[in-house]
Amino acid sequence: MRILTFTGHYLPSYKGGGPIKTIKNLFDTTGSGDIAYRLITADRDLGDAEPFRSVKIGAWNRVGNADVYYVSAGSVGREQIKGIITKEYYDFIYVNSFFSFRFSIYPQFLARNTKRIIIVGPRGEFSEGALKLKSFKKKLFIAIYRAFGFHRRAIFQASSDYEARDIKRELGNSVDIRIAENLGAQEFALDIPQKNSDINRIIVVSRISLMKNLLQAIQILKHVSSPVVYDIYGPIEDKEYWTKCEAEIKQLPAHVEVRYQGVLTPDQVVNTMATYDMFFMPTLGENYGHVIAEAFCAGLPVLIADTTPWRQLEEKGIGWDIPLSKPDKFARAIDEFAALTDKEYQAKRQKVLRWAKHKFSQRDAIEANIAMFKYAYEKSRKQ
Repeated sequence: MRILTFTGHYLPSYKGGGPIKTIKNLFDTTGSGDIAYRLITADRDLGDAEPFRSVKIGAWNRVGNADVYYVSAGSVGREQIKGIITKEYYDFIYVNSFFSFRFSIYPQFLARNTKRIIIVGPRGEFSEGALKLKSFKKKLFIAIYRAFGFHRRAIFQASSDYEARDIKRELGNSVDIRIAENLGAQEFALDIPQKNSDINRIIVVSRISLMKNLLQAIQILKHVSSPVVYDIYGPIEDKEYWTKCEAEIKQLPAHVEVRYQGVLTPDQVVNTMATYDMFFMPTLGENYGHVIAEAFCAGLPVLIADTTPWRQLEEKGIGWDIPLSKPDKFARAIDEFAALTDKEYQAKRQKVLRWAKHKFSQRDAIEANIAMFKYAYEKSRKQ
């Protein structure tokens, strides 16, 4: 199978977050033997003005198990994409966004006369939280997309039953959906450190944007009674939103400290997380949440909203998933965790790490992704 893949950012990019890891893990685990990937992506990292210097722009580069084409900015890049879609051989197209103009809408528009099957991975863009952002434009595009019948030619990838329901809510029950979970982290904490102070050291690794809901996280910390240090890692994507966060940080009580710690490279994430006590991110929505998976792999209990596929965490003893409408419960979870004895703390984190090692053996997820591609291949052969 020759799969022409599109995504907004790819290696050496790292500011784009989870989707980069999703695609890399997919290529690493399935990109050999019967599957050949060709990936089209941007020539620069998220928010950067200058293109990469370590790759060839406007040409194919071998990156791991895939051939990667870094398209130029502007009209030159659009012509490059047009030439690849209309002239090169592939079996079907796989886009990793629904709303991205350059790397989803435009390729689907160009491919309408090629009779190629298109797999669309919305990556959480149909969640209620995501659709509330720029809702008018998104709803208008969904209506146009349906009116022109694009959804009838596409196969939609959902990473969970929750995301499948989101997609059907917007595109109708007849849309063709395959459930194939994202491929998560494969790196684990080597050991769990002892609880080293009375201060609860909490971490979040995320792009700083409205979707990640950092502002509410800071507001929740106002109601925590135990001493807390909350360290924030990630690129400041929305500067206006970060200004609001900074104003809220200034209003925190003396026993709560919030620090911005810059950006981590992908190889630093799990090891850095492992030095903290817990992970806290009340996101508005995730179709998967790679950073949540990485927190598990670091042996961290996670405190998140019930807006992701990671559910029933308290029942499993590995964290909490709480409705955003109940901020008091978030604060209580932080205080209860801070009150654990050293022995209870160590047992909790070891339980999380054991669960993660079992969960992310992920043979089922690999097989589900391969099955989705085989389904698309067979469907394309029948057209």
